[in-house]
Amino acid sequence: MPAMREGAREEGGSTAERRAEPDDPAALHPLPERDPRVALVLGALAYGERCGAERSTEAVRLAPDNRSRLVQQQVADREWGNCALLEARLHELGGEGETDRFRPFFDAFFQRTRPGDWVEAQTFHYVGDALVSDFADVVVPRVDPVSAEIVRRTLGDREDLETFALDELTRTLSEDPGASEAIRRYSERIIGEAFTQTGRALEAVEGLRSLLEGGPGTTRLVVELLERHRVRLDRLGIEPVEEE
Repeated sequence: MPAMREGAREEGGSTAERRAEPDDPAALHPLPERDPRVALVLGALAYGERCGAERSTEAVRLAPDNRSRLVQQQVADREWGNCALLEARLHELGGEGETDRFRPFFDAFFQRTRPGDWVEAQTFHYVGDALVSDFADVVVPRVDPVSAEIVRRTLGDREDLETFALDELTRTLSEDPGASEAIRRYSERIIGEAFTQTGRALEAVEGLRSLLEGGPGTTRLVVELLERHRVRLDRLGIEPVEEE
């Protein structure tokens, strides 16, 4: 995988650096592993990661050359490995059935954000995968230590994946500056669908709502995620999505 670019580190900050920020006081009291909300949130993450692995695999055929195809296949292989770890932990907790509760929301999100070309595929990785890491930052301090470590390992550290996508998008923009508008619009679609489907899941699944409310408030969480997204678009020199 490509090494992390210095500019990316300085502007966006690493995942580890973000986790080093002070936690909400409520986050100091993680749930015990047998609390049903732990299996609930792992069910959501496991199904989402399975969808993400399928999306990464689909992107292999969109690669413009052998180098990109090889790296994208490595990304897909890693995602399938992460999926297996999450599903194994979910099985240990006896929560396999929890994935079905989140299927409608993830299916809608992935159907409505399907990339049509290589640039959109890398935009999905750059924006969508980063949202996954941001959400993992919220979940980790709220669940038991074993589950927290699995979430951190599988979803929390995606700097190399983010850097590959960033390099691909930067190269595209250097060759065709006009592509910025298409990237911005597709990013907007990803962010909009992510928040729409997350909101629907929170309304439908009380346990997930209570787990998130035990840490940062929902409004504060949305604001923070949008700010991180703005920083990522700034790194591409693209006008960020306007908050409504």
